Formats: sequence, C-alpha cells, structure tokens
Amino acid sequence: MSFATNQAVVSIGGTSFSAAYLVGASFTAGDLVYVSQQGGSWVIHGALAGVGVNELADANPSFEDSAPGSEPALWVQANVSGSSGAVVQEVAGAPDGTQVASVGSTDTAAAVHYLYSQPRPVTAGWQFSVSASAAGDYQPTDTPTADGALVALWFANSTNLYPVTSSADTVIVTANDLVQQPLYTVLSGTVSAPVTGFMRLALRSSTAGLQRVCWDNVIVRRI
Repeated sequence: MSFATNQAVVSIGGTSFSAAYLVGASFTAGDLVYVSQQGGSWVIHGALAGVGVNELADANPSFEDSAPGSEPALWVQANVSGSSGAVVQEVAGAPDGTQVASVGSTDTAAAVHYLYSQPRPVTAGWQFSVSASAAGDYQPTDTPTADGALVALWFANSTNLYPVTSSADTVIVTANDLVQQPLYTVLSGTVSAPVTGFMRLALRSSTAGLQRVCWDNVIVRRI
C-alpha cells in the first residue's frame, strides 16, 4: 500500500487501485492492510499484523470453530467491570469467514469485558505484532460510543487466569466509538514482553446499554 494525493493506493498481486479509508484507521505506506468493497468502492479498514505464522492459528482466531449462540471455543472471558458476555454470532460481512464474537452487557449498565486467547510462551524482550477487526452493533436510536482495545496479559504459567497476572496489563491499541458493523475497524500495534512467562491477547470491549462489540480475525505474530 502507498499514498497518492488525497488517497491511498492498494496493490494486490501486481494490480493497484485507489481506496478510501475509515476515519481513525491506522496504517502507513508499505503496510499489509485489510480492504473490502462497500457500495462498489474499496475501503481500507486498517493495517494487519505483519507477515508470517499467526500464533493463534490453532486457537479459533476468527471464531469459526463454535456454533452460533455458543461461547467462543478456546477463548476465556473475564468481567473487568459490570456484567457482560461473549457469544458467537453469524453475520453478513464478517472480515474472515461468516462468524464473529459478539460481546455485550447482560443488563443495561456499562461494562468492560476481556475475551482473551490461549497462552503463548514468551521471553522478556520478545516483540509481537497483533491485530484484530472490531465493529459496533447498536440499536437504531443508539449513539455509537462502544470502544474496543487490544490488551496483552502476562502470566507466570500457562494455567493462571485473569486477574492472576505476573505484570501489569499492556494496552496496545484502542479504538473509540466503533462504527456499526459491517464496517470493521482494524486495530493493530506491537508489544514487547516485559517478563518471561506466558502472554494472552485480550479483546477488551467497553459497552453501555444494549451496545455490543463484534470481533473477528485476531492475529498475533512474533517479530
């Protein structure tokens, strides 16, 4: 991907084309980006996490390994504040496959929720590139104020669960006021392990009322 005057230029297999991009989308020239067609026009949603093997490839990164209406297999849930939960939902326009993880409050109160991955061993100083697609899901009269973030959680062993962590949570990237799906924002960034042990990537959803956050296509790559 590169830039021309007032536009971004995407190259796929030697073919280049112009594309608009979502407000708040984060990327630079040369990044690998996620694009989709909306109303006949190409839209850039943001940068994906580098190249190479996805460390979560065997851990249901796009929530396709669970039946709709069930909890996401191989993922763990924790309420940071309030009461909320995650279920798998089949939706049109999912970035990868046909399903997403949909997170929302179990009542009408504000809530902050972690949906976090299986553990991956890390050594202090290792760096990772991470990304995930997120969108809001609102009622017709809602103001779109749901937020999403990618947070690295650090553990002394592979069996401990949040909040029994070995170092402070690392907020990698945040997206505020997520737009209504099927327009997904790609959150991406890098993180360095502060300790030797295990890392789990958390998808943090902040919602109020009947708002929900939809997650898909989670990628973790060592760099």
